[in-house]
Amino acid sequence: MREESVTTDKDMAEAKAICNEIGGAILTILGEKQAFTLESLITTLKRLKATDYNYGEERTKAAERALFILGTFL
Repeated sequence: MREESVTTDKDMAEAKAICNEIGGAILTILGEKQAFTLESLITTLKRLKATDYNYGEERTKAAERALFILGTFL
């Protein structure tokens, strides 16, 4: 029974990381006074992911998952 809660905790952590990446991209778009569209959100996520700054494996995976999820709406 404890294994289920561990999986749930892991799933929640991954979901939170994805939401944080999308939220960060939204704040970037609004801060730069860009038009907020799905395309601008995807472009911003790609741009932030392409920087040389090492965000760590978890954030990199979260950004990739966020891009995949958002891409399904195109």
